[in-house]
Amino acid sequence: MSEPTKILLVDDEPDTLELLREIMAKEGHQVTCTTSARAALDLFSDADPDLVVTDIQMPEMDGLALLQEIRKRNPSTLVILLTAYGSLATAVEGIKAGAFDYLSKPFLVEDIRLLVRRALEHKRILQENQNLREQLRERDQLGTLLGKTPTMVSVYKLIARVAQTETTVLIQGDSGTGKELVARAIHTNSLRKDRPFVAVDCGTLAENLLESELFGHERGSFTGAVSSKKGLLEQAHLGTCFLDEIGDITPALQSKLLRVLQEREIRRVGGTSAIAVDVRILAATNKNLERLVEAGKFREDLYYRLNVVTINLPRLRERPEDIPLLVQHFIQIHGQAGLKKVTGISPEAMTLLTRYSWPGNVRELEHTIERAIVLTPHSMILPEDLPISVQTAINPASETANGWKTLDQLEREHIMRILEAHHGDHDRAAKVLGIHRKTLLRKLRRYGRA
Repeated sequence: MSEPTKILLVDDEPDTLELLREIMAKEGHQVTCTTSARAALDLFSDADPDLVVTDIQMPEMDGLALLQEIRKRNPSTLVILLTAYGSLATAVEGIKAGAFDYLSKPFLVEDIRLLVRRALEHKRILQENQNLREQLRERDQLGTLLGKTPTMVSVYKLIARVAQTETTVLIQGDSGTGKELVARAIHTNSLRKDRPFVAVDCGTLAENLLESELFGHERGSFTGAVSSKKGLLEQAHLGTCFLDEIGDITPALQSKLLRVLQEREIRRVGGTSAIAVDVRILAATNKNLERLVEAGKFREDLYYRLNVVTINLPRLRERPEDIPLLVQHFIQIHGQAGLKKVTGISPEAMTLLTRYSWPGNVRELEHTIERAIVLTPHSMILPEDLPISVQTAINPASETANGWKTLDQLEREHIMRILEAHHGDHDRAAKVLGIHRKTLLRKLRRYGRA
């Protein structure tokens, strides 16, 4: 069952306000009423209205000024203006300022009903269009969740199994392996797919900022909190919240997150009342949470709450058979972007890509292909279009029998990386390496790179 539409009514005439309240309540809307524009602004954050119906002529602050302030705070909130002083000039001024529509007093009950229905239908269509655009973006992003190796097939099966459930899922994998893509795939295939998907990077924010982002805050709870604000967990109500890098949160936040999972409620920073939230939690980490629990850095009870089902993502270097598939996908995405069309890759360049170790995983591979497409003057990616670190990667087959690289191999890799870091500047690279420029050139000639 969908939530009732929230409407904020503003009019300094108590009789008109009560009439509007009765009309809107009979329509099944959740109604908040106030007799002044300033009071309406104080209520705005907590009321979080879908629609504001306001009189224009009011003391202290009029409806047009209220409209302008609402547009600043939340442009998606629709506003209908009412006035007993109906005139074309007032109507035009209101519409120009961003009002949805305008109605003169005295109004017929049916007129206000129809106008409110039209406004809410307009908002619904806009939201559906926005959701569609987001879903299309998600599908484009999900394209990088590709692979046909047994490990990736196992991942797909797990996604399919957990998507239709409400269980909490822990996604583990190195940076760049596609943890958020897995979370989005679970959400997109779940019963919550038409509800919000909210992603939070827990590793990039300080504790106090992360707490405010997750749980929201009340007005005056800290310096700069000029109004109440919903947290991301509240915004994800009825949907999915993806907590990336969960291993980085502090013990205090771990306790608060445990309460969310146990009690299905939150408290805003500076708030005293509990707010119920219906949200599915998906978490991800590139750390070993079990070891963090053993070290006393992560709560054991939270770990078991998160670790109901675990999806482990393999490193790209562990599934080199998938690299050609990913490369062709990235060429399709990025190869048609500019005036120059890039449609393929040479076998030699593909060989270099498949033998590289990819410390940055799929994300690094995509950036490498995008860079090559920008730099190549051809319609096909060639070896020289790839970064030097990829060009000079040592084929495991060429290493010595005991698995160790030779000193010559290590020197070559180091020199080529320094040269790449300094954009091919021989003088600067030689200085960093601590050798004469002529020595560097001699080595490059030996490598066939001079």
